[in-house]
Amino acid sequence: MRAVVYVALGTRRIGAAVAHTAGLAAAGTPVTLLIADRPEWTGAGIAPGVTVLRVPAGATGAVLRAARRLLLAAGSPLRDGDLLVAGDPEALAVAWSVGRRRPEVVIRLEPSGEPGRRTAAAGLAVVTPWYPSPDDPYAGAFVQAATAATGPDHDRVAVLHTQNWYYSPTGVTGTRVGVAAERQAARSGHAVVLDTPEGELTRVAVPTAAGRGYPAFAEAQVRALRASLPTGRIEAPLVHAHTGMLAGVVATRLARPDARIVVTEHATFLAEVFRQPGARQQYAAMLARADAVLCVGGHLRDQLAGFFPGYAHKLRVVPNAIDFDRFAMRPRPPRELLRWLYAGRLMAHKGVLTLVDGFARIAAEDPRVTLTLVGAGPLADPLDRRIAALGLGGRITRRPPVPPGEVTALMHEHDLLVHASRRETFGMTVVEAVATGTPVLVARSQGPQETLAGVAGLAGLLIEPSDDPAVIADGYRRLRSRLSTLDLPAARAALAARYGSAAVAARLREVYAPDSAGPAGAPAAPAPTVAASRPWPVRLGRLVLVGAPDGVLGGLQWAASRVPAPGPEAVVRRFRRVPGAVRDRMAGRCRAAP
Repeated sequence: MRAVVYVALGTRRIGAAVAHTAGLAAAGTPVTLLIADRPEWTGAGIAPGVTVLRVPAGATGAVLRAARRLLLAAGSPLRDGDLLVAGDPEALAVAWSVGRRRPEVVIRLEPSGEPGRRTAAAGLAVVTPWYPSPDDPYAGAFVQAATAATGPDHDRVAVLHTQNWYYSPTGVTGTRVGVAAERQAARSGHAVVLDTPEGELTRVAVPTAAGRGYPAFAEAQVRALRASLPTGRIEAPLVHAHTGMLAGVVATRLARPDARIVVTEHATFLAEVFRQPGARQQYAAMLARADAVLCVGGHLRDQLAGFFPGYAHKLRVVPNAIDFDRFAMRPRPPRELLRWLYAGRLMAHKGVLTLVDGFARIAAEDPRVTLTLVGAGPLADPLDRRIAALGLGGRITRRPPVPPGEVTALMHEHDLLVHASRRETFGMTVVEAVATGTPVLVARSQGPQETLAGVAGLAGLLIEPSDDPAVIADGYRRLRSRLSTLDLPAARAALAARYGSAAVAARLREVYAPDSAGPAGAPAAPAPTVAASRPWPVRLGRLVLVGAPDGVLGGLQWAASRVPAPGPEAVVRRFRRVPGAVRDRMAGRCRAAP
């Protein structure tokens, strides 16, 4: 039996490593997991039967060198005939070196029963950066629900899930990691193709330098998906992309010329995105090609119309689809609101730190209340520190994201969903809670206010978005006092009529129809013109460099990309980033050499 050596040396894809190695071990496959000895693995839940090897944690370069030595040594766990799975960008960089020294080793990005399978043509292609996966089983559940709602209308459905595999580009070492990761991902084929209940799923790994901005992220996804598709384009007459800045850009660049393209915008952070250089032009080009852009709420539609008034005629409001059949009502309503729940990303705008502080106030009054935080995100460590500082380690529990199929059980284990997000376009978790008969205490941000219009008093209570924990505590006390007035079954019925799969599918069919058009009398705006790259001067001491990113330095990078070792290309990339990042600020100060 072929053994598997699974390598995961970073910290961003621990969930995928745990899930994949557990599946291999359960199937009886001998599997060795090679990781860096980092605290993030503590409590990660590595499955029994998985052999774990650790290299010392430290600087990225040191970790990679230690892993390479181990895999290439005489006593390496990687024997002839074994499979090497590189599960994150750092592992891809090591796999690149191993593959050059041992070309007989088969290297993949995740285990697959059909490694040679390629994406087939379909009647409907769904392009999305979010979809349930081993690394994050909850991400993109709303995309999955929308796909399931309309999938039966099409002979074949292809879900194209582009995943950003982020790495730190700090220094030449970080850039070397990125170059090697991109090369190995291309060599291994980027993608795995498998069957799901919604259709054929193509999961595409996109090694991505963190912090480079959405335009760069979108370009990386375009390149990776193009390389993964048999013809280099999306072979479907109908393409539905979820999020404009990533999937919408990808879809409009890779769809067939005759394809109808529908884009659903979910993003809560468009204002921040459009402040990034080139983002507004990239989004406008997407709008020019798309046939319809669906916004999950009226506020989001108005925001987009304000940014791009010339394309307002393409904007419609079509909410997220929710399969209410998957969310069973709890057998009896909660008698007391003692077990609080938060489910979602651990991010600043979600108000999770304020939620913890508000809970602390109620916990001081009532020793019975508890809080469970379900999710992952950048605030995980700050949350743990805040919980410890408050002395609430025994009252507040943190859990990783759960798959969509486990949401009902999660809701039934708790008495109240608390959602303190200051910025939300829809509020998917809020509707799911109501669907299970769970009361909600929700900040009145634009999405939930619209989503719960007319039923908020039946489902729970809306509170003002605030950083003040007293707002949450006071809201809880008010909701607790009127718990007997709630009517969750009536609220559920009203929301199912608005957001149930059948209702949303009917609206999507209207948009999917080839003769569907926006309001009459609104001519299409011309695609924006983007200024051509011009030479720009940068003075470094006595040295003056004159060139454009696609000129001299672009040629150097092209040449360096042909060198087998990643070092030269990494150096050129670093060299390009310095003037590229400062040229706009220096434009008024730098002068060309006489």
